[in-house]
Amino acid sequence: MAMQLKEALRRVGFCAQLPEEVLVALAHIAVRLQRVAGSIIQIEGEPATAMYIVISGRVKIARVAIGGREQVLYVVGPGAHFNTVPIFDGGNCPANAEALTDVELLMLPHDLMRTVVEAQPKLALALLAEFTGRLRHLIELVDDLALHTVQGRVAGLLLAQAEAAERGEQAILLTQAEMAARIGTVREMIGRTLRTFEGLGLITLDRGTIFITDRMGLAREAEG
Repeated sequence: MAMQLKEALRRVGFCAQLPEEVLVALAHIAVRLQRVAGSIIQIEGEPATAMYIVISGRVKIARVAIGGREQVLYVVGPGAHFNTVPIFDGGNCPANAEALTDVELLMLPHDLMRTVVEAQPKLALALLAEFTGRLRHLIELVDDLALHTVQGRVAGLLLAQAEAAERGEQAILLTQAEMAARIGTVREMIGRTLRTFEGLGLITLDRGTIFITDRMGLAREAEG
């Protein structure tokens, strides 16, 4: 079992360049978990007891306002991790985590993980590199929300989904409510924007499926 966990860890982003002894130490504290689609893995504000690594499937990380409006911060796929910050600041879970698909996870308890980090400086540096990438993503999210119109954000999301499919990534079919949560708006604005794009000849809507018919035009909307 320890060998299987070590091989699973080797495919994780921040573990890729770590020495063998660090992988062994992480495998020793890791616990394999499985959760079905729709499962709540953690709730914002609850005491944080563990970080999680996604082995397969996808997990949505989001914050919810008092009025119930959701803002998706990012979606965690295979090889990525979440709820890592509390290892270092001792705080509560910073966001909700929900399984978008059936997922397989590795759970690493925070107290044990902190001990490994203190003993392995290379692990600390690898996690720091991951944090800087995550920070850049959140800065881009703030920039997108503050400086782009809803139409621009919808166009950017459609293009991002198309590019992910072209890279061979597993497609995630988003409802209009889920699209709204991704880009910080409401479902009604998504529907209105999609109809506008269809009227402009940028997309075609067919039974809930969106087909991009004018990629350059959609890119201009995203840039604007």
